[in-house]
Amino acid sequence: MNMKNWLLAVTLSVSAGLGATASASDWKELKIGIEPGYAPFEYKNAQGEIVGFDADVMTEICKKLQTKCVWVEQSFDSLIPALAARKIQLIHSSMQITPQRKKVLAFSQPIYGIPTQLMARKDSGLLPTAEALKGKRVGALQGSTQETYAKQKWGSKGVQIVSYQDQNQTFADLTAGRLDAAIIEKPNGQSGFLSKPEGSNFAFLGDAITDDEALTGEIAIGLRKSDDKLKQAVDSALAQLQQDGTVTKIAEKYFKPGEIDLKNVKQ
Repeated sequence: MNMKNWLLAVTLSVSAGLGATASASDWKELKIGIEPGYAPFEYKNAQGEIVGFDADVMTEICKKLQTKCVWVEQSFDSLIPALAARKIQLIHSSMQITPQRKKVLAFSQPIYGIPTQLMARKDSGLLPTAEALKGKRVGALQGSTQETYAKQKWGSKGVQIVSYQDQNQTFADLTAGRLDAAIIEKPNGQSGFLSKPEGSNFAFLGDAITDDEALTGEIAIGLRKSDDKLKQAVDSALAQLQQDGTVTKIAEKYFKPGEIDLKNVKQ
């Protein structure tokens, strides 16, 4: 199914409502879709627990709502279909707000923004342009805005875009030389690869990619359009966590100064 038809199918599924909006008494637990291979936003620690910036923020939201977070692991490209099928109630997995996604999802208040950059070997001489990448293999997370951008801007100009369901596979193929570069959100590239021994010969090359609105968008929690009460509750909890400094403290745990742009969440 091509992207246009897939979006139409999901739109119809979500718009159908599929039942009444949840009320406060229904929130004994919240099933949250997450792709836990995306450090430092969501990943598994040595004990197998899901942690990371997004995960920690979501845990604090659940505390505010006096409910239990239940993590439902999904590949990134299956998160929206899982929400439409009511397998999950929320998506919190570093998902950017984009015009396409707004057709099928409601979003919480924005939480943060992050830059997208090209990552490759330090001595490769590559830059994030179609001309520099022509004939090269560039990895991207399947279903991400980075994949969409790379295919639209570079794929038709002689650049081979290789999609991965798990970002860790991207890093493995960079190390093995099966990829020439990857298009990636900067904190994930830094924490998931460059900070590790296998990433010592790699770096971000060129400036942040800003010539597409989708790559400069904000990150938020995704919900079904019919779940108005849940959205209001999540937005209220986010506002409290931003105003009391909790979100900032969590960010300081995972990021260096300037790596993400925390947004003001308003009541």
